Amino acid sequence: MRRPRPWRTLWGRLALGTIAGLLVAAIVVAAVAAELARRQSERTARDEFDRQAVEIGAIVSRRAERAIESGQEVRIPNLEALVGPGTEFGYVGVPLNPGGEEPLRRVSDAVGERVNEEVLATMGLQRIDFTTAGGARRFATAVPLLIAGEAAGAVVVSRPASEFAVPLGDVLPGVLLATGSGLAVALIVILVVARLVTRRLRTLEAGTAQVARGDLAVALPRGGAAEIDALAAAFNEMVRQLRERDATARDFLMRITHDLRTPLTAIRGHAAALADGIVPEELRERSLAAIASEAERLEALVADLLDLARLQAHRIRLDLAEVAAGEILEPAVEAFSVEAARRGIAYERRLDPLPPVLTDAARVRQIVANLIDNALRWTPSGGTVRVEARARPGGGLTVTVVDTGPGIADEEREAIFEPFWSQTTPDGRQGTGLGLAISRQLARTLGGDLRVESRPGAGCRFTLELPARATQPAPALA
Repeated sequence: MRRPRPWRTLWGRLALGTIAGLLVAAIVVAAVAAELARRQSERTARDEFDRQAVEIGAIVSRRAERAIESGQEVRIPNLEALVGPGTEFGYVGVPLNPGGEEPLRRVSDAVGERVNEEVLATMGLQRIDFTTAGGARRFATAVPLLIAGEAAGAVVVSRPASEFAVPLGDVLPGVLLATGSGLAVALIVILVVARLVTRRLRTLEAGTAQVARGDLAVALPRGGAAEIDALAAAFNEMVRQLRERDATARDFLMRITHDLRTPLTAIRGHAAALADGIVPEELRERSLAAIASEAERLEALVADLLDLARLQAHRIRLDLAEVAAGEILEPAVEAFSVEAARRGIAYERRLDPLPPVLTDAARVRQIVANLIDNALRWTPSGGTVRVEARARPGGGLTVTVVDTGPGIADEEREAIFEPFWSQTTPDGRQGTGLGLAISRQLARTLGGDLRVESRPGAGCRFTLELPARATQPAPALA
């Protein structure tokens, strides 16, 4: 068998889909991380600039304080050497050298007006961003100038905003390296996990192939992910049911072969005897009656098989007509009076006045007859079979058949409605297992249902519910 291409396998699609998602996520993460790193670098540079401005403010404050104490002019050293070129220094406040040359140039009125003494006193510094007359944007930090502990003004240190900007290319390589490393590890983990997940599916595939070859002894191991474990459990349950149905079908085949062979043998024996002329004249009618009786048995069995096949294929057609429900049930119930008396079973009938219904009368009689016949076969001599019928509040009718037989175990309560499921009755007979299966499917085809209530040793209670108006089932698709 040709190996499928990776992208056509579940493992391949799972891996490719996850990898694609990871790649998109990695690109987004790298872009966001790079931008965050760039902004963080800018914040760090600005914080460092603020620290330098505070130091410069302290230097200017000390120089000014010493100069005033000594009666000399205030002289400021080369501050640019401390912070690098491109930095400008300004001053706002009282004159430091009255009548003489100021050690620091005065800042523009636009910047000076923005210096807030309260902010300086509270925070120790103030950030001021401004644009020069030439349109250049600058970042500035104002720090208080203190003389003898009193604020005499503020030193303003500024630098072009462009010097704080960190190019994306400076941080992107590191971000891409970290993202790529994480992505590589994630891809390895994904491939390993995908392989482990799909390995259980390959086990399921192998098990399915075994079942397709007719091997029903296969059982998948449990465990792993919850969904895979549930799938394995469902597969094992399916195989178990297939084994049961296979065994039931074989058992049915043996029984149906016997049931077919017995009447055929009788018919052939009587026919051969009649053809050879060895049957006395006075026994000819008896032989013919036996042939007719066995032929009817064969006809009933074949009819059941055909009904089951049509029901399962959804190809049965109903002969719907509006009839009085009592006219359907009374003859069907009365037909078993003699059989109940022959078996020594008390046969009780409680049929309430019933409304007319639109249904298939013959199919309803078939269901009721199956239920009563089943109750009589499972009820021992001296027991009771009771048939009740009443109108349903919402329309339609309910027929109940109750017996005092051995009852049904809980695990077999639904199995009795499976085709070919049968057990030996108290009188040693075993049916074909078709009656109750056909009855339930007919009831549901008529728009109703057939249920059973029972427990071991307490008999059974079969309840047939039928609607007021049955509908023709939709034809099966060809």
